[in-house]
Amino acid sequence: MLCSVDRITPHAAYLEDEEGRSLTVLPEKLAPGVAEGDMVAPGDDGLWHTDPAATQARRARVRALLDRLNRKEP
Repeated sequence: MLCSVDRITPHAAYLEDEEGRSLTVLPEKLAPGVAEGDMVAPGDDGLWHTDPAATQARRARVRALLDRLNRKEP
């Protein structure tokens, strides 16, 4: 299961799966270094770990979409 990290607070981390469902986990269940906007997957150790390739691909898709939306038509 791959999820995006929506936001992290001192008491909860809010994730969203690929089908738009929300998950709430304790922040201590995130592996060190996980940040908002990262794509994460559960590991065998019980922690959610960043998937660097999925995170980079998602950010590239969002960047391309924003570029298209911000492009001015003549």
